[in-house]
Amino acid sequence: MGRIAMIMLFILALILSCSKKEAAVKSNNDQDPPVLLAKGTELYNQGDVNGALEKYEIIYNRYPTSREYINAVIGMARCQNDLGDFEQGFDLLYNLIRENMVPTRVPEIYNEMARYYEVTAAYSTEAGISSEQDDYKKAIDYYQKAVKYPNSDDKIAKSYAQFRIGELHLRLKNYKNAALAYQSTIYKFPDSEWAQLAGTRIEEIKLAGQQVLSPLKTEEPGNIDSEAVSSDTTQPVPENIESIPADTTLKID
Repeated sequence: MGRIAMIMLFILALILSCSKKEAAVKSNNDQDPPVLLAKGTELYNQGDVNGALEKYEIIYNRYPTSREYINAVIGMARCQNDLGDFEQGFDLLYNLIRENMVPTRVPEIYNEMARYYEVTAAYSTEAGISSEQDDYKKAIDYYQKAVKYPNSDDKIAKSYAQFRIGELHLRLKNYKNAALAYQSTIYKFPDSEWAQLAGTRIEEIKLAGQQVLSPLKTEEPGNIDSEAVSSDTTQPVPENIESIPADTTLKID
């Protein structure tokens, strides 16, 4: 074989080798944590829970030290809850708290744990495991943990949690505690979107005939005990107060 032919074959082999390497790089890029997380979120928002879970699980199993890991675990927990595997979903969140990898994210994780009890409330009642009221009280406890957690200044997660405390007390027909929780939302997080909704909620309670508070206080309302039951618990939730779902803003970025 001539020298020129040998050189041509060498160049051809080099080109083919580079092409294979480029294809491999593209394939690996498809498995990078940011890409996987984005795709998982997209699939979840489209209603493909199983497809989303598959993407999150790759991050969980292969990239436990990545920045996307916590979001992936939260995503997995939501998927497990949506698929009815509630215990698995809660265990994932509990382990995140126990690992305490990023303290600033703890309030967000507590919110997800509270959401677990909100979602399972109806199922637990039907199965005779616990009452809807008990599950709502457990959810309130976790939302309170989110608000009070000292090592994070996540105002988004904490303002959401404070507002949800009000929503759950409203479902429990504890109108005074609900109004106090809404007042706390306004006092502690005046610039949040939840403060505006809390103000609306207070007015709705008043218009529905459940005027349980004096005009809005300027000081912070006292602590609200999740076990407390106000004297008006025998009355139904006013029909003109529309409940805001627990996952209104729970989106994975």
